[in-house]
Amino acid sequence: MQQRVKNILFRNRTRTKLASFMVVSVTVIVVLYLLGCLRSFSNRQNDEVSIALEWNQFILKAEITTEGFRAPVAARAYGYIGLAAYEAALPGLNGNFQSIVKLFPGIKLPSPPARDHFNVAASLNACYAAIIGKFFMSSADPVSKHRLEIIDRWEKKIENETDTMSLRISKDFGSGVAEAVYQWSSTDTLGFEANHHNYMRDYTPPVGEGLWVTSPYFPMPALLPYWGKVRPFIINTEQYKAKPLPEFTAAPNQIYYTQALEILSLSKPLSAENQWIAEFWNDDHPDLTFTPAGHWLAITNEVIEKERPSIEKTLETYLKMGFALTDATIACWASKYYYNQERPETFIQNYLDKDWRPFSPSPSFPSYPSGHSMMGAAASVVLTKLYGDHYAMTDRSHDDLKGIVVKPRQFHSFDEMAKESALSRMLVGVHFRFDCEEGLRLGDLIGRRYRNWSWRKN
Repeated sequence: MQQRVKNILFRNRTRTKLASFMVVSVTVIVVLYLLGCLRSFSNRQNDEVSIALEWNQFILKAEITTEGFRAPVAARAYGYIGLAAYEAALPGLNGNFQSIVKLFPGIKLPSPPARDHFNVAASLNACYAAIIGKFFMSSADPVSKHRLEIIDRWEKKIENETDTMSLRISKDFGSGVAEAVYQWSSTDTLGFEANHHNYMRDYTPPVGEGLWVTSPYFPMPALLPYWGKVRPFIINTEQYKAKPLPEFTAAPNQIYYTQALEILSLSKPLSAENQWIAEFWNDDHPDLTFTPAGHWLAITNEVIEKERPSIEKTLETYLKMGFALTDATIACWASKYYYNQERPETFIQNYLDKDWRPFSPSPSFPSYPSGHSMMGAAASVVLTKLYGDHYAMTDRSHDDLKGIVVKPRQFHSFDEMAKESALSRMLVGVHFRFDCEEGLRLGDLIGRRYRNWSWRKN
């Protein structure tokens, strides 16, 4: 009897061990499978983010070598490219994201493919390649060849990771979205291809005391005098007009005189630190640097490269940044040509020092408000919302530029960057303090329009 009980207990223990072994084995298999799925998902996400990052880095190279790409024109291109990229990836995004083309009724997108036959990376690569090729059609030959190299490299990688049908469907959808968004951009006739006619020789500025005149040291026609009428993405331009200027007077102790005197005093001479700041943000050199708007795209690229966010957050960042920069330049140029405020250079030479010259030539458009300040404030609000109030970074935007050497600068927040960018325009000698302060105020308001803007389904 005792032996029988022992045999029964032995068999029960054996069954228990076997069952435990099977549970553990199944658990291990499931865990390994899930880890494999996670690695596969992570690799796909990393490729998608890398595609978006590399194409936005390419944009800056193309911008430098494409004739006529000044800040407003460049910012507008970012907006349309960011919109196309988001819509091209949408069928494969996680969460409850929805199309935003209902805000822009003129866009006729192709029908989205089924998720089972959709590859985000393939669609994104095709979309970026197509729409960037259209916006930067006249870029230098080496840059155009680089574009083809990026297309080919990513296509080969994606081909090894997806089936032929999904690849074809996804590429067709991405390029179709690019074409639809680009065609919609062409319906904004004042903004479309403005790089081919940005200096308007037939524009005659108003004449009068305190009004803008072309610098004798940079005698170019007015830059984009009608840009304030370009179609914005979200804002109503009329609601973002700069505050009225005080009545012009050259009398001592009045605002124009005292602020011109401030510029003059800062310039004689610029301290080493102030010269560094002035040069660091002075992205107004065609063929050498990207534009002031491009500097903020470069900063955004640095953040994406460092943080490697999800593809959803990556595309949200580029979209909101492009929209905010576009709307900031439109509102800024509307006020510039409404007030036609003269540059400090003109006031100082007329009333303080006839031989004085700014550190950098005065741009060929009115002074008030400051474009650097508006773009910086709008961009910093967007980035702060997405990446935090105290985001510390070293800005190395200029490290890869040829023909210009500017040391990197360290910052503790995006807001600090925006304010230093605004200050730099006074140090360069091309803006009064009130230009910069009003630019920061308006840019902040525009950035706030995008800070909490979401296109998730309710």
